[in-house]
Amino acid sequence: MYDSVTKFIDSSLDESIETLKSLCRIPSVAAKNEGLDDAAMMVEEMMKKAGLETEIHPTTGASVVTGWLDVGAKRTLLFYDHYDVQPAEPFDLWHSPPFEPELRDGRLYGRGVADNKGNTALRLWTLRAFRETGTDLPVNIKFVVEGEEEIGSVHLPEYTEKNTDFITADGGIWEFGGAGIHGKQEAWLGLKGIFFVELGVERLSRDVHSSNACILPSAASRLIWALNSLKDEASQVLIEGFYDGIKPLTKTEIEAIKKIDMREEKFKKVYGIEEYLNGLTNDKLKEAYYGSPTCNICGLTSGYQGKGSMTVLPAKASCKIDFRLVEGMHPDDIHKKLRKHLDEHGFTDVKITYFEGYPAAKTPIDHPFVKVIERANQRIFGDLVIHPTSPGSGPLYLFNKYVPMVSIGCGDYESKAHSPNESIVIENFRKSMHRIVAVIDEMSKW
Repeated sequence: MYDSVTKFIDSSLDESIETLKSLCRIPSVAAKNEGLDDAAMMVEEMMKKAGLETEIHPTTGASVVTGWLDVGAKRTLLFYDHYDVQPAEPFDLWHSPPFEPELRDGRLYGRGVADNKGNTALRLWTLRAFRETGTDLPVNIKFVVEGEEEIGSVHLPEYTEKNTDFITADGGIWEFGGAGIHGKQEAWLGLKGIFFVELGVERLSRDVHSSNACILPSAASRLIWALNSLKDEASQVLIEGFYDGIKPLTKTEIEAIKKIDMREEKFKKVYGIEEYLNGLTNDKLKEAYYGSPTCNICGLTSGYQGKGSMTVLPAKASCKIDFRLVEGMHPDDIHKKLRKHLDEHGFTDVKITYFEGYPAAKTPIDHPFVKVIERANQRIFGDLVIHPTSPGSGPLYLFNKYVPMVSIGCGDYESKAHSPNESIVIENFRKSMHRIVAVIDEMSKW
């Protein structure tokens, strides 16, 4: 039915790749507030070439770019993407410059090609294929593309709270996805929430000679003692009330994850471990992966960490922690409980800096839109592995009241998102455009 569209996608593949390369050449790093306006303008131009009406919505931070095409159809399909990327450091680990995309052996390398500019480009190019071939769209289309996803979508609520009508749709495709280690395409129906903080201690006016450790307090030791109070050796979080109100996985979700092959032995080799945390295996491992919150130390900073020795007593110490949250938890609540915990354990001097936070959200496994995605994927890629949620986080909570979201994309197990040498397979990029055509077709039949 849409042969002309898919033929255009195949014949114009080189052009679509060049468009993606152009977008990836813009170093739109939200953490550094670099290149965001340029990337937003290019995304808007890509939308216009796809035949969409567009608008750029300023926020206190990066702008939100929206595009839409109302063809008067029964169903509306929404896409959520982001034009910002992670910092590319350390640069010396890249085999080619991160912001100069390069094709090698069927893969395109560059910062953002997998997360998330590749998916943004292929989705818009698919719609351009409809326009260029004069093929009528059987569904209405909406795009929301933001520029701060990599720093917690801090200002996205400024847009969504004022535009609930726009983000309302029959189904939506979230930003990420791809093939797993087994080679099969994966769909993710949700995301955990996050509460990201920095704990800081200052005990002296300046660093001093470590010989004074017999009479002066250590900021580093003080921080370690505070951290040691947060969870036990089994990684159970000791903050009072931390697990209160958690919604357990549903029976449907538990049945679904039983069918998922976690490739336990393969990943043990990948991670260089003999066993998983607390000896988890089989169903218990899966239940923890999909349904457990975390308290994770992301980084520690204090004193001297260069080559050789430097005998110093640190005046300051800090630690970044991310708490992954499941349904029933809220970052503001965990913030209050963390402060109370530290105070009650005598750590009133430990400062909490709250960087970002939002709750978890999920689309039900039995939602009809999930079946739409499954049928479309079957037509192009074959079987689809459906995950009830992701262990990662994102601002899905802003949308899930208004649109059921499923995350699929052109990445794969070797894509190395957030790492040096990020890449995608060109064939996955091409076939993912075909899958969007199939999604549009299947959705029109729903």
